[in-house]
Amino acid sequence: MCGITGIVRFNSSVNAIHRVAVEMNNALRHRGPDGEGFICVNENGKIEKCSGAETPQEIISSSYPHAPVNSISDQQDPVLVFGHRRLSIIDLSPGGHQPLCFANEELWITFNGEIYNFPELREELLALGYFFRTQTDTEVVLAAYHQWGENCTTHFNGMWAFVLFDKKKNILFGSRDRFGVKPFYYYSDKNIFTFASEQKAFLKNKYVSTSLNPLAAADYFVAGEIEYREESFFKNIIELFPGHAFVLGLDGKNFRKCQWYALPEKEDQPDLSEERFQHYIAETKNNFINAVKLRLRSDVPVGSCLSGGIDSSSIVGVIAHFIAEKEKINIGDQLKVFTAAFDEPEIDESNFAAEVVARTKAEWHKVTPAPQELITDLEKLVFCQDVPIWSTSTYAQYRTMKLAHDCGIKVVLDGQGGDELFAGYFPYYIPFWNELREKNQRMRARDEMRAFGPDVRAYRKREFLKQRFVPSLPVGQQLLIQKQYFPDLAYVDPELLSLYRKNFVKKELPSSLNETLRGEFINTRLKGYLKCEDRCSMWHSVESRTPFSDDHLLIESAFRIPGMMKIRNGFTKYILREAVHQFVPEKILARKDKMGYNTPNNKWITKLKDEFRPYFETGMEGYVRKEKLLRDYDSFFSVEGKPENGRTFKFIAFAAWRKVMGL
Repeated sequence: MCGITGIVRFNSSVNAIHRVAVEMNNALRHRGPDGEGFICVNENGKIEKCSGAETPQEIISSSYPHAPVNSISDQQDPVLVFGHRRLSIIDLSPGGHQPLCFANEELWITFNGEIYNFPELREELLALGYFFRTQTDTEVVLAAYHQWGENCTTHFNGMWAFVLFDKKKNILFGSRDRFGVKPFYYYSDKNIFTFASEQKAFLKNKYVSTSLNPLAAADYFVAGEIEYREESFFKNIIELFPGHAFVLGLDGKNFRKCQWYALPEKEDQPDLSEERFQHYIAETKNNFINAVKLRLRSDVPVGSCLSGGIDSSSIVGVIAHFIAEKEKINIGDQLKVFTAAFDEPEIDESNFAAEVVARTKAEWHKVTPAPQELITDLEKLVFCQDVPIWSTSTYAQYRTMKLAHDCGIKVVLDGQGGDELFAGYFPYYIPFWNELREKNQRMRARDEMRAFGPDVRAYRKREFLKQRFVPSLPVGQQLLIQKQYFPDLAYVDPELLSLYRKNFVKKELPSSLNETLRGEFINTRLKGYLKCEDRCSMWHSVESRTPFSDDHLLIESAFRIPGMMKIRNGFTKYILREAVHQFVPEKILARKDKMGYNTPNNKWITKLKDEFRPYFETGMEGYVRKEKLLRDYDSFFSVEGKPENGRTFKFIAFAAWRKVMGL
């Protein structure tokens, strides 16, 4: 797991890009504190292998063909630079240093991620006549490209973002994993093409022209959308979407971007027989066990996050099963698990996590973030995230990853994605019930609604308005209704609301549960959560692995399961609950509530509101009606006891983000 950067210059007016690359690489040091490396390509095509200030001496003095020979500071005027920051996970030797080469140095790569099935691919490629100098998955990626070209990514099971320099073809080939677990951004104009793992690196590139993108701010304040468009909060900085790749000719004349992966839309024909339920349960169990097992491949000890929900508890339970079966996995002397706990019983899940710990005998580490700590860490939190965040729940995740780092763990597994895959959120009941009725399963629809509970009528009415009625209206009417329900919109600059209305794109309403899940799994809700996960973990130099979000075999099989079978007897995630029954305490399997990384968000905002005030006293023009907000400041931020909707904290996060990013 690493940080990657790169620059190509197209114009002679651009010079000394190697110095800029160093600055960009330094901005990503947290992603790879174990070392750094560079390659520089000159106009005549000569490749210089370069060290930086933090390249370990053992790598410089090694005999590997990709070992640095010169210092990056001694370069003259390259036309291409690759940079890399290394977090050593697989092959801890100098062989794991990057950028890495292959095929007599005709292929070079800077790679971020893990290809979990690389041992199997390695064996396949060995049988085809390839040989390998290292034990890395990175070298397998290079060999796979050499063998299969751009189609190599279809062979990978994992998470990644990489750029590869093909010297023979004089092109760059870049790719991002299927579902967006690992980040990738780029900037391009007539003078340069440059890329990086995080947006903050571009702010260190003097050739990048960027500023705050008002449309992203409008989407954020009105709809709570973050990075739903290719251009997000930083103008001209583009996200390479999940499942996409690009080819760039180094002459700057040809740039081709394509979608190399799309989640299959076809699901099995509905068969509600008990035999079919058992088939899906067995298939899910097998795929999930295999997904977790693959993600335990590591040359450093692996731990796990443990919230106490079904997803993380399932992961810990399966790891404990492997330990009991004496499977060869690297957990150190004892499995370590990490939990964010709170003193408020209504949001604290640690009693459920305790059940898992008692059953698995894991070494349990807990952290209880306090409001004053949030004040201390707020600017680091929003800076590490690159873009404004939704709520203080991100802080709980941030502190959990810090806890793992402080305990000496570099790799954790986490349950992100289980809800979007197996229908774990309460709003999913509505498309589920609708689908049952539309497919002539009216008796079962009635029984399922009864199983939901006595307040089902009020819930259906409220969710119908939210999910179906309001989204079907013209954007102007939607905004009028939102202003009635969300008083915070009165404090958003009218020009921003007008910008949102002008650029609004009406989305087609999903017609089934699986269609709803697919919409949230691909490039929307889940991608936002994965972004938070990546930044929180990598800020603390911890690699987070998410089997529910990137094991394409598990994911594709789950989407083949008809949506009508994912909820049963009033229980969400029915198939998953049954599949992991062997590994998870009954108390957790019987849960119907949903928490996640919950925090006392409103309580903290109310308590800390005076600490936040300086953020709003300067520089908010064009985004927030500053005078009105300051006039109503105490009432606006006194939200303790009010229903939590996550909207108030967005003002705080946005203001702090603008300050730390200098926008």
